[in-house]
Amino acid sequence: MKLFVTRALVAVSLATGLSVLATAPAQAQDAGKTRAQVKMDRDAFLSMARWDETFQTWVLRDEFKMPEGVASRDEVKSMREKFLSTHRYEQGTSSFIPLKQPRDMSKLTRAQVKMESEKFHSMYRYEQETSSFIPKK
Repeated sequence: MKLFVTRALVAVSLATGLSVLATAPAQAQDAGKTRAQVKMDRDAFLSMARWDETFQTWVLRDEFKMPEGVASRDEVKSMREKFLSTHRYEQGTSSFIPLKQPRDMSKLTRAQVKMESEKFHSMYRYEQETSSFIPKK
């Protein structure tokens, strides 16, 4: 039971603070923890998270369910795809311009889709609290 509660707490904290964990300095450890406790925390984290090359961050492993109220990766991806189908990246202004009608993304070249996806991820981040993409500062 104690292991289940510990894993549940780690899963919730992982889901809500994943970006913080990925950007925190590796040397920043609690001085009050023993080496065995740090190893146990590391092993618990690695058993539930994997490194995502696409987004360059740690994500929850596929076999773990997201906590209630947290959007799944597929939901976030579909939100991104919807945005990209209704907006076009304009090189001259370095911004996304809304389109009057959604475009068929399958008609774009792979290079165009990759370029617009990379621009989107460099300009926007997903915010859990509002379940939407917001501009990066």
